[in-house]
Amino acid sequence: MDKGMLTYLIIGFVIGFIICFIFISVISPKARKYAKVKQELDQTKDELIAQKQMIAKHFSHSAEILDNMAKDFRRLYQHMAENSTQFMDSGNIQSLDFDSNTDSDETKEITLDKQPRDYSDDSSGLFKTDENKS
Repeated sequence: MDKGMLTYLIIGFVIGFIICFIFISVISPKARKYAKVKQELDQTKDELIAQKQMIAKHFSHSAEILDNMAKDFRRLYQHMAENSTQFMDSGNIQSLDFDSNTDSDETKEITLDKQPRDYSDDSSGLFKTDENKS
């Protein structure tokens, strides 16, 4: 064998090996399964990114609504504070003390002669039959 023929033989083996490798990787079941899994992975990543964006948008909108509610509550409180003097005379204004149990100068005393009973002596008629009802 001469040197030129050996060179062509080696080049043929290398080219054949490359073509065989490409052919097997494209047609083999493992390669198809890998491509399918890669496609599903990319799709799942895109869905996750979209869901994260949707959640971020939801929370920013919720924060904006809560901020508006707080501003409206402050406006209502200021309105009530400013206009309360218009409707009440300064002589008739009583301090509102919600923590005490007393009404101005009076104290209420609850006295019971006897302890209340949890039952009644008379029947309620709930369990009477038709024959007994009259």
